[in-house]
Amino acid sequence: MQPLNPFLRAFFRSTLPSQCSPINHHIILCPTTDILLNSRDRDTNTSYAELATTEEFLASHVLRVPGGAPPAGGGAKDGGNVRENKSKAKQYSTVNGRTVVLKDAFAYSNKGFKTLNQAQLLQDAIYYPDTPDGQQWLVYYISRPLVGSYQSTPTIPAVVSDEPSKERRKLLSEASETAISTASSPPPVPKKKDVKNFAEVLNQFPVISRQMQSGLEKIIREFVAANEKHVPKPRSRSSSVSSQHSAPSMRSSMSSVKSSLSGSSTVHPTQLELEPEEDALRTSLESTVTAAIDLFQQVDKQQLSLLGANTELTGPVVERMIERYVVEQVHDQTVFPKVCATRRPEDSDLDSKIRKMSDIDIAQVGIPIEDGMKGKRELAARLAKGVEAFKKLGVASSPQEMLEILLATQKVVSEQATSNTSDSGAEKQSSVLTINADILVSMLLVVVIRSGVRHLHSRLLYMRYFIFLDEVESGEQGYALATLEAVLAHLTSASSSLRKASKRNRLLWQATRGGDIQALEAILEPSIILPGEDTIAESPTAITDESSDDSISEADLPQGEGDTQDENRRPDFSAVNGSLGHVFPFQRPPTPPPEQHDAKAKKRVSMASLPRSQSASSGYSSRSHSRKRSVDSTTSNGDLSSDKLAQTQDADGSSVLMMAVEGGQRDALKFLFSLPSHFRADFILDDVNNASTTLLSAAVQSENRSLTDLLIDFLEKHASGDQLRRYLSVQDLQGRCMAHYLFNQPHLIQRFGKKLPWRLKDKHGQTPLFAICRSYDHKQYYSMVDAALSLATAMQGDGEALHLDDHVDAKGNTLLHIVVDAQMTLKLLRHCDADVNAANDKRFTPLMVGSKYGRIDTVRALFGDPRVDMTLKDIRGLTAVELAKDDDVRNRIDDLVLLSTSQGKDGRTTTVVRSFFVEDATIRFVLKSGAQNDNGSITVTTCRRSISDFESLANWLSTECTASWLPSHFNLPSPFLVPSRPSRAILRDVQLRLDNFFRALLAHGTFATHELVWEFFLVPELDSVMLTERSKRKAEARVDNLKDDFEPVLMDETQEVENFVAYAKDQVRGVTQATRKVIRAVNRHRMRCNDLFDAQTLAAAKVSPLLFLPQPYILAYERYTKTLLPTEASPWTSLYYNLHSVHSTSSAIQVALNRPAYLIGSMGQAQRSIDRLMSSASRSSRWAPNIALFEDAKRSAASEAWDKAGKARGELESLGCELRYTQQTVASELAVWQDEHVRAGRAMLRRFAKETVVKEKARLEGMKRALREIRKTRVLDVS
Repeated sequence: MQPLNPFLRAFFRSTLPSQCSPINHHIILCPTTDILLNSRDRDTNTSYAELATTEEFLASHVLRVPGGAPPAGGGAKDGGNVRENKSKAKQYSTVNGRTVVLKDAFAYSNKGFKTLNQAQLLQDAIYYPDTPDGQQWLVYYISRPLVGSYQSTPTIPAVVSDEPSKERRKLLSEASETAISTASSPPPVPKKKDVKNFAEVLNQFPVISRQMQSGLEKIIREFVAANEKHVPKPRSRSSSVSSQHSAPSMRSSMSSVKSSLSGSSTVHPTQLELEPEEDALRTSLESTVTAAIDLFQQVDKQQLSLLGANTELTGPVVERMIERYVVEQVHDQTVFPKVCATRRPEDSDLDSKIRKMSDIDIAQVGIPIEDGMKGKRELAARLAKGVEAFKKLGVASSPQEMLEILLATQKVVSEQATSNTSDSGAEKQSSVLTINADILVSMLLVVVIRSGVRHLHSRLLYMRYFIFLDEVESGEQGYALATLEAVLAHLTSASSSLRKASKRNRLLWQATRGGDIQALEAILEPSIILPGEDTIAESPTAITDESSDDSISEADLPQGEGDTQDENRRPDFSAVNGSLGHVFPFQRPPTPPPEQHDAKAKKRVSMASLPRSQSASSGYSSRSHSRKRSVDSTTSNGDLSSDKLAQTQDADGSSVLMMAVEGGQRDALKFLFSLPSHFRADFILDDVNNASTTLLSAAVQSENRSLTDLLIDFLEKHASGDQLRRYLSVQDLQGRCMAHYLFNQPHLIQRFGKKLPWRLKDKHGQTPLFAICRSYDHKQYYSMVDAALSLATAMQGDGEALHLDDHVDAKGNTLLHIVVDAQMTLKLLRHCDADVNAANDKRFTPLMVGSKYGRIDTVRALFGDPRVDMTLKDIRGLTAVELAKDDDVRNRIDDLVLLSTSQGKDGRTTTVVRSFFVEDATIRFVLKSGAQNDNGSITVTTCRRSISDFESLANWLSTECTASWLPSHFNLPSPFLVPSRPSRAILRDVQLRLDNFFRALLAHGTFATHELVWEFFLVPELDSVMLTERSKRKAEARVDNLKDDFEPVLMDETQEVENFVAYAKDQVRGVTQATRKVIRAVNRHRMRCNDLFDAQTLAAAKVSPLLFLPQPYILAYERYTKTLLPTEASPWTSLYYNLHSVHSTSSAIQVALNRPAYLIGSMGQAQRSIDRLMSSASRSSRWAPNIALFEDAKRSAASEAWDKAGKARGELESLGCELRYTQQTVASELAVWQDEHVRAGRAMLRRFAKETVVKEKARLEGMKRALREIRKTRVLDVS
C-alpha cells in the first residue's frame, strides 16, 4: 500500500532514493498531506498534489548534508562553533543543485528557485518505506511547499436549503470572492490606509509632517503663551443656572468657521452662559484651529493628492482631525484647567451634592420597571455599562472625545436586550427608537451619580462651546448635550428629595451591615416605636420642608427675571416641553386628580424650540428637558415608606438581605426574615445582586456556617423541592452556582449532594466537582473530594463509572490534571471513566502537569497505570521528563522508568532511561541500574554516557574477546543535521537502539559477567586511555595462555567444526531472514496507522463545517479521531525495536560464525606450507650428489626447511588452539543465545499482546465516550 502523502508516494516511486547515498546524509522536507491536497500553485493553477509528482518538485525538497555535518558548523568535533552558530542561517544544497536556507524553525527557498517561499518546520519523523533493506529516512514536515506560489483551496461545504439562509449567503459570497480572486485579472488595487487621527497622518506621511510640524508647534506655543495669564476669580453670580435670555450673547460668540460649515446659526436653547474669560479663551482657540487648517491647506498639492489617493479622508474630515489634534495638544495644559477654574464654584457644589446622592436606588428616580426584579436587574446591568462608559469622560483629552463618550453612554443605556433571532437587529433598532426620553433622563441621572466624574459643569460647557467644526446645537449631538444639561440642572437645583432618599437608604444599609437591630426596627417598623422616643425615621413633612432649601428663590434670580415664576409669562422649558413629573414619580402625588387624566393622556411635543435630527436618537421625546415642575415638586409619603426602603438596592445590586449576608449579621438576617410583609419567600428566592449571586451562594462564600444554616432552614421551610433544586442551579455572571463554592463549607456536600447540578459548567467550563478538586490547600481536601466524587457518580444516573469527560474545563483540563492528592489520583484512575492521556490546550497531559509542578506522588500514581503514555509531547515538542520542575523530579521519573523495566536473570535491572541534547551538539544518555537489597530497598546507580562511550565499549570488548559475537548498533544517523531544530525522533531512535545493544550485552554468554560491562554502568567516570591499555594487555595475555588452556584442533578434525558452523549459520540465517520480513511487515503496519490517522484528521476537517450536523456529532467525530493517534509508545513501535534487536544479534552471530571458517582456512594454508617445506627438504636430500663439498649446503637447506616447518607447525598448533577456543566460545554463546532468544521472544510477544490489549481497551473507551456524546443529543432531542 502506497503512502497517503502525495509527495512521499511519488518520491519512493521515483529514482531519486537511489541517488541519495548514504541515506543518513539527506533530509526530506515534506509538505503535510493537508497542504498538498488543499492548495495549488497560483502561477500554473495546478494542484500541489499533482505538482508533487514531478521530479523538479521532489528534488527541490531533498537536502544533501555532505559528511553528515551541517554546513558552516563544525559538527560535534567543534562544539564551541556549533553552540555559537546554532541560530545562524545554514545553506543546504538540494539534489537538483538548488539552495535552501534553514534558520531557526523556518526554511527559505533561495538560489535556483523561481519564487522565494518561506515554510515552517513543523515536526520531524523517521519514515520507513516498504523496502526489503529497512531504510530510515529523516523527514521534516513543513507548512507549505518551497516551489511555486502557494494558494489555499479550502473545501466549501454545500448547504441544503429551500431559501438562502444567512450561512448560505455567507458561503456563496466567500465562494464568489475566491473565484474572482483566482481568475486571471489585473493586480488588485492596493488597500487604502486606515487613518484614525491627525497624528497618524503625520506619522504615515512624513513630507506633510515636515511641512506642518514647525508651523503647528509655533501656533500652539503662541496660544499657550497668550493664555498663560492668571485667571481672575470669577464674579459672584446669584445662580449657576442662567436664563434663556443669554442666548443672544452666546449666539453672537459662535465662530465663523462653524457657521460656514453648518450653514445655520440656530442656537439650541440652553441656560449655559460664557464668562468673558471663557469667551476670550474660546475665541483664541478658534483662531488657533483656523490657523492650523490654513497651514494644512498650504501643504504641497501633490502631497494632498497622495493623501487623498491612499486614504479615505476628505477635506472636512481632515479639518475635524486637525481641530481635535490642536485641542488635544492644549487640553491638559491650558484650555480645560482654565475652564475648570472659572466654573469651580458650580462644579464643587454639584460634586458635593452628587456625593450625597451616591446611595440612591434605581427605583427611586422614577424609571418604570417592568417584569419585577428581573426587569430591575436587566435595567441595572444596562446602567452599569453606562457608568463604565461615562467614567471615561474623566480622562478624555478633548471636547470631541467627551461628546463621543456621552453619545456612547446614551446609546448603551438606551439599548434593550433582544432575542437571538434573525431579526434581532431590527428589534434592537426599534427598541432604541421608541424608548421614552423621560426615562433616558432618569437613566442618565443614575449614571452621572454613580460614575463619580467631576467638573461636569465645566465639561458640559467645554463640549458645547469648544467644538467649532461639528454641529452640536441640533441633531443627535445637540439632543445629547441638552439631555445632560437637564440632568445637571436637576441635580443642582431640585435634588433634595434624592439626597433625602439616599440618606434614608444609607441609614438602613449601615444598620443592616452593622447588625443594629434597634435601628432596623426603627426604620422598617416605625409604627411600633413610641412617639416620645428618639427615632431615626424622618417624617415626610420634615423631608418636604428640607427639600425647599435647595430650590431657586425668586429673589436669587438676576434682575429682570423675577417674573419667571409665572408660567404664563415666559415660554421656558417647562411650558414648551412639559414637566419631568412623570420622570420622577416620587415628586408628585401617586394618584393624579381625575381631571388631569385627560390632560396627560396625550403628550404634546413642540419641535420649534428643540431642533431634532433624523438620526436614531431623534425618536426620543423632547419632553425630557423639563426644567420647572420637577424642581418645585415634593416627595410623597409613599416614596420613603418602609415597603419601598426594604426593597432598595445599592450600586452593586445588593438588597438589604444581601447586605446582612455579606456582613455576616445572622441576627439582622433573622430579624429581616421575621418581616414577611417586606420579604416574601418568592422575593428571597429571586434576590440576586448585579453579579447574579444568590443569597445562599453569598452565604456559602462567606464561610459563616450559622448564617448559612439559618438561610437553608428558611429555604427548606418555604420552598418546594423543585424550587430548591432550581434555586441551587441559579448561576451568577461567572456561570457559577452555589455548588461551585461548596469548598468553603464542605459539610453542605452531603446535605445537598443529591440536589446539586454536578455537571453544570461556569464560564470557564468548570463544574462544581472541578472547583472542589481545585481546592488544593483545603484541610479536608481528601474527604471533601471523595464525597463529591461519590455523589457526582450517583447523580450521573446511568449506573456507570464517573465520566470525567463531563468535567473538562474550557482549557481542556480534566480532573486528573488538577488533583494533587495521590490517593485521589489512584481513585480516579481505577474507578472513573477517564482518558489518562487527555491533553489540554497546551497539549499537557496529566503526567506532564504533575512533572512540571513537581508532584512526585501524583507522577508515581500516574506512572503505575499502563495506559499512561510517557512519550507524548506538548506543543513545543517536550515530553513529561523534559518538562520536569527540576533535576530532582527528573531523577525520580528516571527511577520510575527503571523500575518499570523487566529484571534480568540476576534480579538486576539496567536500562537507558533517558537521552537529551547537549549544547556542544552531542547526545548524553542516562544509564541507570538498580538491584534490590535484603531489606526490600533498591540501590540505584546512575551514569551518563555518550555515543563515543558506547563505541569505545564495543571496541574494548572486541579487542579482549575476538571470538565472541558483538551486536553493532553504531551506524546511527545524526540528529544535528539541522542544528537549530535537532531531530527528537532520531534522538529517541538512537536511545532505543543503544538500550537494546546494552541489554544484549547483559544477556550475552560471555559479556554478561565481563568487568568492562559492569564498570560501564557502575562507575560514573571512565578513563578511556587506561581501559584501552588494559584491554590490549588482556588480549595479549589471552593469546599467550591459549596453548595452555586449549587443546589444538587437528586438521582431520576441522571437518567436524566446519559442519557445525555451516549448520549453525544456516539456522541463524533463517532466523535473520524471517526477522527481516517481520520487521518489514511491522513497519508497513506502522506507516499505515500513521496514514489512517492523517486520513481521519482530513475527514474530520471536512465534516466539521457541515451545518446540518449537530455540534455534539462533530465533537464525537473529533473524539473518535483522537483515538487513532499513533504515538512512540505504540505496541507496534516497541515490537519493531525488539525485532530490530533480534535482527542485530542474529546478524552479529553470523559474523562470529565466519571466524571458524577463517581459522580453518588459515590452518589449511599452514598445513600446505608444512607439506611444501617437507617435500622440498626430501627432494634436496635425494638429488644432491654424495660429495663432501655439498654436505654442508645439504645440511643447511635441510635445517632451514625443518626450521620453517617447525614454525609452521607451531602456527598450525596456535591456529588449532584458537579454533578450539573459537569453537567452544561460539558454541557456548550460541547455546546461551538460543535459550535467550526463545525466552526473550516469548516475553516480547507476551508484552506485545498485553500492551495491545491495554491500548485497544483505551481506544474502545474513547469510542464509547464519543458515542455517549451522540446519545446525549438524542436523549435531549427526544425529551
